[in-house]
Amino acid sequence: MKKRLSRAVNSLHTRPGFLLWRAHHIAVSIFSDECHDLAITPSQLAVLSVVKEVRGIDQMEVSRLAGVDRFTTALVVSNLIKRGLMLRDQRTEDRRCYGLRISPSGLRLLNRAQRNTARARARLISPFTAPEQRALTLLLRRLVITLNDDARAPLDEAALPNTPRLAQRGTRKKSR
Repeated sequence: MKKRLSRAVNSLHTRPGFLLWRAHHIAVSIFSDECHDLAITPSQLAVLSVVKEVRGIDQMEVSRLAGVDRFTTALVVSNLIKRGLMLRDQRTEDRRCYGLRISPSGLRLLNRAQRNTARARARLISPFTAPEQRALTLLLRRLVITLNDDARAPLDEAALPNTPRLAQRGTRKKSR
């Protein structure tokens, strides 16, 4: 029984998808640990960061630039507005559409988060040497850029890392 269980677990640890899934959980745990005093999630931080950079952006644009699905973006935006970290303004040119902007308290939170997220980043890559850290980042960027179209919430081209778009290798989602 123990040998069969060991084989099953070992086979999991050779699967890139499983390892990326575990790495994601570890990254979120480290982020939560380092940012617990800020009461902010990675999704909230991503949305706040995008809204800070693109004042007046609408919710759909935030979703595309942050790589967060529309439903999650709607929840995150609603929570950030309730907490007073973000403001929603009706657009004059289209009364059905609202622009988002970061509030002064949201900006203070983002500024405070910089030190915490730097610690989280350092912890996450600490098992690697400096050259390995650079290689890991490059490999992850390549994965994100090349397989972007396969994501449930693909990033807008403008939000992809500043790296030439790699040729798609026939990995696009098939029509469902």
